[in-house]
Amino acid sequence: MAETPERHTIGGGGAATSAGILFQEQIGAIIGVWLLAEQPFDQRLDLGAAKPEWMRFETEAPVDDILVGTSAGGFVAVQAKTTASLSREIASPFGKTVSQFVRHWLACRDGDGSLRWNRPLDARIDRLVLAVGPQAPAMIREALPAALRLKSQPGGGELNDAQQRAYADFEACVEQAWAKATDLPYDPATARDLAALINVVAFDPVGLARHAVVTSLVGMVPSPADAAAVLSGLEAVSGELMAQRGGVDLATVRRKLMGRGISLLPPSDFRRDIDRLRAHSTATAATLERFEVIEVAEGDRVTIGRECQDAVRGAANQGPLLIVGEPGAGKSGVLNALARDLRREGRDVVELAVDRYSVETLEGLRQEVGLTHGVVETLKAWDGMEPAWLIIDALDATRGGRGEGVFRALIEQVMASGGRWNVVASIRTFDLRMGQQFRTLFKGTPPVEGMIEPGFPVVRHVRVPSWTQSEFDQLLARAPALAAALANAPRALQDLAVIPFNTRLVSDLVKDGLANADLSHIATQLELLQLYWEHRVERYAAPARACILRIVTAMVEARALRALFAVAVQSDASALDDLEREGVLISVDNRRWIQFRHHLLFDFAAARVMLDPEELIQGELRFGKAEARGLMLAPALSFVLREIWMREPDRAEFWTAAGHILSDRDGDPVIRSATGRICAEYPLADSDMRVLADRIVAGDEEAAQAFVHSCRALVIRLEDHPETSLTPWVGLVREIGPNVAPVAGTLRFLLLRIVGSVEDAAQREDLGVAARALLEYSLGLEQPRNAVSAAVDLVAETYGTDEVASRALLAKIFSPERLALHAAEEVPAICRKIEEIGKLDPAFAELIYQKTYGFEVIGDQETMMGDSQIMSLRSNSRQDYDMARYSLSEFFGTFLQLHPAHAVSAVVQAMEGYVAREHPRNGKMLDTELEVAGRRVRLREDWSHIWAHDPDKSYGHDAESWSRSCSIT
Repeated sequence: MAETPERHTIGGGGAATSAGILFQEQIGAIIGVWLLAEQPFDQRLDLGAAKPEWMRFETEAPVDDILVGTSAGGFVAVQAKTTASLSREIASPFGKTVSQFVRHWLACRDGDGSLRWNRPLDARIDRLVLAVGPQAPAMIREALPAALRLKSQPGGGELNDAQQRAYADFEACVEQAWAKATDLPYDPATARDLAALINVVAFDPVGLARHAVVTSLVGMVPSPADAAAVLSGLEAVSGELMAQRGGVDLATVRRKLMGRGISLLPPSDFRRDIDRLRAHSTATAATLERFEVIEVAEGDRVTIGRECQDAVRGAANQGPLLIVGEPGAGKSGVLNALARDLRREGRDVVELAVDRYSVETLEGLRQEVGLTHGVVETLKAWDGMEPAWLIIDALDATRGGRGEGVFRALIEQVMASGGRWNVVASIRTFDLRMGQQFRTLFKGTPPVEGMIEPGFPVVRHVRVPSWTQSEFDQLLARAPALAAALANAPRALQDLAVIPFNTRLVSDLVKDGLANADLSHIATQLELLQLYWEHRVERYAAPARACILRIVTAMVEARALRALFAVAVQSDASALDDLEREGVLISVDNRRWIQFRHHLLFDFAAARVMLDPEELIQGELRFGKAEARGLMLAPALSFVLREIWMREPDRAEFWTAAGHILSDRDGDPVIRSATGRICAEYPLADSDMRVLADRIVAGDEEAAQAFVHSCRALVIRLEDHPETSLTPWVGLVREIGPNVAPVAGTLRFLLLRIVGSVEDAAQREDLGVAARALLEYSLGLEQPRNAVSAAVDLVAETYGTDEVASRALLAKIFSPERLALHAAEEVPAICRKIEEIGKLDPAFAELIYQKTYGFEVIGDQETMMGDSQIMSLRSNSRQDYDMARYSLSEFFGTFLQLHPAHAVSAVVQAMEGYVAREHPRNGKMLDTELEVAGRRVRLREDWSHIWAHDPDKSYGHDAESWSRSCSIT
């Protein structure tokens, strides 16, 4: 629908009498009928098939009754007069009408089109209409329209006497109206130009004519008895719009009528599409039911209501929502249950499952669903007063293919339409983390406390958990065979089974008749899937494997989690039948397409048939950036890497494979990111990373890259999962101490992140070893920049783990050679940590005071405060060094309380250093010796009575104010 034009204040007013107002409302109602039915205008208006798109009453344009826009781009301005007689008087009703037509014509002629209607009128698509009632004189109902039609023809036409009189009256009114509206000279051709635009139409909105209009409405309402109410409602709406000088489009007319309790059928052009969309949604819901069911025996289907369902429903009522969670948590089942509950309440719901489509455009989606109009257009036409829901399952099923853009655009357009349709969609946590645009679309505050996925504080989402204990207990009570199988199972398997997807796997294996002993070795999801694979796939040998290879390959190439049946059946039709019977594969859309029963089964299948662990270890299997297979294969890669991880206790082959992937600069970024996260997640003990440490120390570049990427992933993981064990990482940083050069930057980054989180004394000793190794390396750099400063912070934080070694390293900063080169950067760093050092090693703190005040930075070389490229703050070397003295002055009070003897000695040495620098002694200064209480005391003159004569003076900006005051005291 075209937008309603903006208001343009030129004139105003309307029919003055109550009868005239009623007639306007009736005419507006009839036009509303055309708008509602999306039918062409009455043929008497001679506009062909142009349909009305919107109408505005009391527009404040020169014609101030009704202005109607058409689909042909034209406009119809309507003046409604119950009765009007021909007259040459400009003040008569007829004269006023002609005057308004003239003013409208002028305003349009001089307009710039900014309001859409204010452009030169075109007789091919525009009309000025005088609507009169059946009681109007024949001269105005018959003679005038005939005269206008004849005069507007090329060359004019022959008029009879009545027509000539009618046209003469019209022409006289046009000339008078022109004179009143403009100072421009009048051109007689103006009347003929207007005649081509004007139609006189007699409307009879009561009696038989009204009955005919009501009859035309029967096809727009569920019951013929509602048709009269529609017309009455349109008259009331027209009256409101006239009073408000308002406008409406088709959607607004329908909404206003529905708001009055009037039921309307969907627009006729969209009824078939809405029915198709409803049927498609019902079929989708049927396919998703399998995610709500656990079948523990043939035909014994158990469904457990999820406790999170009410929270999800409440959140969905409040706005757009994402359902997130790990693979197999039950997102699809929760989403489908939500859709079913909404339907039971009589809500309109459209349910789509992304994995059912292989589309690259919204047009392709339209064709897949079988619509004439687009999906968005159909949803807009499917109107109503109650909220409705567009529910989309498995946004992650696009796996980075072009389909992602299709559903992202669908969601974006539905949200932007501002209609009644709310969007609820499900997506895996992994894909949401990768999908910045989905996070932006669903921006907001998580609505349910306790159901938040870490890492998404500004995404409006609900996290679907695994089975709660009460849910799982209900399931076991209703599935005794499953309960028996798990009763004596290892604890690891019992923990696995609380994930709905794993529950189904175990149930399937129980149905297969496996003895409890067959499950005793299961400790991971990988092992559970391997057992399932053996019983449901490998039993059919090579044909089944070949069939799955063909299907997986087709899916990966198409970037979609479905494959054409014709492709799948090419290897071995019987094998395909076997795998469908086993529930590994399912067919949809009348067996046109083949899918895995669950996305996790696709991931595991891809791992088994496409990703060879040996090729990963040898570095022969690469994931090129140009191939863009990361989102498709990253979950499958996790299964392969887990298999490699479990092979050896020292994880040597795992770190080899990870090193190949993470060091491949031309590799797929999603694959590298996923591998980094796996490297951050798997290690639990020191031994898990010892091989990696040894290789880093030996100079293995791939091992160094594995460390770099793993540490970045670890820091992100700690933000989402602060409970992550740091034990293996503390051991790793200790072990790489002999050669930190290949990973110095990353080591510094990691230590700064974890040093405050480690409290165990033994582990802090390990961090101290790493921090001192980092500082020793940094002190050896020709251009250390901020490397030494950061390492100083770390050594100070771990000072107590080895005071002797820490002091020896930090003391190097005060060597004359180093002070001359780096004092402005490094001395402030150690002084910032004076509190940590001074509390543990007062003697070294005393030395820091002495050395800091005994040295002066000469020159004002410009320095950068930090490494930021966005906000580069500048300072100079003298100011930087002054901050070191300021830090010492701030700590002195505490130092004096904790270690008074060292503090007094420090202040004396600091004062002497200050005096030696700023006011060195000369030959004129006296030395005096006195005897006090039997002791010889020597006084050395420094002339401080001159340069520090006012001990009360404040030097708030001066880092040496403290030392000056001390020199006087």
